[in-house]
Amino acid sequence: MLPREGVVTYSVVVEERPSFVERRREARRPVHLQSGKILDGGERFLTEFLYKNRTGGGIRLRLAQRVPLPRSILLYDDQQGALLAANVVWQSGVDAGCRMRGRWPHNEKLLLRMSGPYYAVQ
Repeated sequence: MLPREGVVTYSVVVEERPSFVERRREARRPVHLQSGKILDGGERFLTEFLYKNRTGGGIRLRLAQRVPLPRSILLYDDQQGALLAANVVWQSGVDAGCRMRGRWPHNEKLLLRMSGPYYAVQ
């Protein structure tokens, strides 16, 4: 149908509001292809993960498997070769958000195991 003189057409665009409230004080920083391993408080392997993004005190992870995480976990950073303590704040399927607590006390035997090919075997 061709427009006619004196006829106006329009559409209303409504901006959708996010379904969540943003509570971060800092912007997220994307992280590309950085991986690690998740251990429970007893230093037992649970699953691998990829970093999705980071903030100053938090981190978002994508788990390799859908594994229910305990509240307190250890993260082995493959790139840094370091153990970090974290609290799981939320988990939805294979995604999880954590609040970082700092470095885990140095444990040479555990670091060696996590960096090797048989890290899941105790």
